[in-house]
Amino acid sequence: MYGITKEDKIFLSERLKLQQKFLDENFVSFDDGASVPLSSFYFSSWHNPARYIAELNNRVSSLEMYAKERRLEPIFCVFTLPSSYHRKRSIKLKNGGYRLVRNENFIDDEAHSVCAGAHKLQMLIRSIMNSVVIREIPTEDRCYITTKEPHKDGTCHLNLLLFVPGSFKERVIHVIKRRFISDENRIETDIRNATGYIMKYIFKTLDDLRDNPSIENLSDISFWYLKHRIRRVTMSKTFISLEIYRKVGGKFSLIELTKNYSLGLLTVLCDTDSKKPVLIYDNDFGDLWVKKKTQVFNPCGKIQSHELKSIQSFYNSGIKPVYYNPYKIFRTAWKDMSDERLKLYWRDNCKEITDDILSVQDYTMLENEMIERGFLQRYKNHIRYFTEHALEDIRELEFKYSNNGVMPYPF
Repeated sequence: MYGITKEDKIFLSERLKLQQKFLDENFVSFDDGASVPLSSFYFSSWHNPARYIAELNNRVSSLEMYAKERRLEPIFCVFTLPSSYHRKRSIKLKNGGYRLVRNENFIDDEAHSVCAGAHKLQMLIRSIMNSVVIREIPTEDRCYITTKEPHKDGTCHLNLLLFVPGSFKERVIHVIKRRFISDENRIETDIRNATGYIMKYIFKTLDDLRDNPSIENLSDISFWYLKHRIRRVTMSKTFISLEIYRKVGGKFSLIELTKNYSLGLLTVLCDTDSKKPVLIYDNDFGDLWVKKKTQVFNPCGKIQSHELKSIQSFYNSGIKPVYYNPYKIFRTAWKDMSDERLKLYWRDNCKEITDDILSVQDYTMLENEMIERGFLQRYKNHIRYFTEHALEDIRELEFKYSNNGVMPYPF
């Protein structure tokens, strides 16, 4: 169903399992020593579905609440693609049921694929929002939500719930009707519960895995979204970024947070390079959220293939290895060394410790500095200097490195 084959299911299921394995086996380490798996921060309709559905409900109900506060009226539209995008068509049977048969009008090329059809529908929404009539409406007095879903043959269609002032309603309806691309496109305006109305269409496409979040429980419709990489729900930029909302941990509702930001009562500072938030400050409550220094690592201690691209380039760069004179060392401390020099030292000592490494502790500090700078993703090595337990730590480290084919330099 929905154009999904057995091969699609097998391939997509394996990909999801690998993703889940990665999220469960990789952790974020905080300065306070806490370690949390990546799966705790990531959620989707199949992973952490309870959080996903709760946030989705909150976003839709917040949009309707916002519309009511501003006395906006709803318009609901269904946009269906022309016959040339449909691989199959429905025929009515004598018993009142329907059956899918081959559609002679279907054009089997890239321009009429499922993804191309979804893009055409998205461009249709963009055309409506960029129309002269819509642009006459103040930004704060127009908002919308869309959801895409498949027909039985896998062809995409789109539902739009749009809120506009009553004085613009007839003109907006005229703008939308002028952009109809199929005889099956329709408009409804008599909507009493907009949240329930649009959520009915969203939940039609959603596998509710809150009680049993297993990949095996996914239906063909979920695989349809995964295969074609189609976003289930999109919304207008009415509210503050979800990234900010998630970081404050529910201290404010989505509407309150947006109002506070618009009034200048909330300050968000971002990193100049990554553009990611580093501080969220409220004039009344002070710091709401401060980015902690974190480190992603894999507890098994293995170096993943994607982790060391910059280091591996040194192996093939033709750069001459570093040679050392144990009686005349002019090496700077690891923490004061440049990234390039640090990588060279690690490259030349990761298999066998050279004479310029003073001890197992010194090699430990080298690895820890590599971890600190993000070149290795694993637990930091820990050793307690000048304590009764130091010898125990040293023996443990020697055992670790000897198992890796590394011979520590004698003390």
